[in-house]
Amino acid sequence: MGRQFMARCNQCQTEFEVREGGGLDFYLLHCDTCGEEKVIRQEEVMEKIKKQDPAFSFNEKVEAIAGRCHDGHYRIKAKARCPNCQSDDYSAVTDANGEIRMTFYD
Repeated sequence: MGRQFMARCNQCQTEFEVREGGGLDFYLLHCDTCGEEKVIRQEEVMEKIKKQDPAFSFNEKVEAIAGRCHDGHYRIKAKARCPNCQSDDYSAVTDANGEIRMTFYD
């Protein structure tokens, strides 16, 4: 299950949308350098994973299928990054009641 929320960069104060985690039929990866997102459908992974070396972990296999970003590597566990300064140091934005508005998805 994934989630989506607004965040504020703790370095430059830019507000941006964060999506974390995949869904029922897809994997969501972020670049470990710039934070760019990449979605890979589960059916694509299942087709290609059979051809990979069994010595690699599942995450390593999915990351190999995702390929490289122009700045770094797509990683399942990489955090989203600020689109302004590329920092991964951010906090969820709260509303007037101090609550985080978060959407969950499958």
